[in-house]
Amino acid sequence: MFARVVQVPLQPGTSAEAANYFKESVGPALKQQDGFKNSRFLTNAETNRCLMVTLWESAEHRQGAESNGFLQGVLQDMKQYFAGAPTIDYYEVDVQVVNN
Repeated sequence: MFARVVQVPLQPGTSAEAANYFKESVGPALKQQDGFKNSRFLTNAETNRCLMVTLWESAEHRQGAESNGFLQGVLQDMKQYFAGAPTIDYYEVDVQVVNN
């Protein structure tokens, strides 16, 4: 599995609204992307920062969600919540622990 982690500072007081937007709009759209596995939207109200973590079946699937414009569209749509430019990092998922 492969991960993309987007880190971005949020406008003060917008973390709940940004999280709701991610849940209601981005989440359903992610489910339509080939190779999408799951995602997390994490916020820190003290620092006004968030992390958007998505997991993909392969690096090609992760890259596909960028080359087709999906990621760019999400970042553009969520720009109203951002207090600065996002940074994007890529990782291979070596271990995943799940408690069902």
